[in-house]
Amino acid sequence: MRGNWGGGIRWDAHVRDGYRCVYCGLDGAVLKRWDLFTNDHLVPEATGGPYTLLNVVTACLGCNQIKSGFDPTDKGLDPLTEESRNRLISRAKEYIEAHRKEWEADFQEMLREAQRL
Repeated sequence: MRGNWGGGIRWDAHVRDGYRCVYCGLDGAVLKRWDLFTNDHLVPEATGGPYTLLNVVTACLGCNQIKSGFDPTDKGLDPLTEESRNRLISRAKEYIEAHRKEWEADFQEMLREAQRL
């Protein structure tokens, strides 16, 4: 199975995170729907986030889409360290929750438009 996930950091992140989204807690082991999960860079690559196990987390597709390029480091003033990681995850969770209703409303509008086609 390890080879199917790409191995390395991505696989290790899923194992460390217990196959659960670090943002909303959706549990891949219970759902057995691995296609609903991906990896996310806690600090986005676009803002200098490294491709390391410290920065790569398990995320469900919905949370990853909502978080998008959000950088929880407060413009680099709070660098990613072992000590700051949980605080940065909490900031990302807050951002996702604040934007979830907006994202869901947009998604419902998209579904309505699709039904018209």
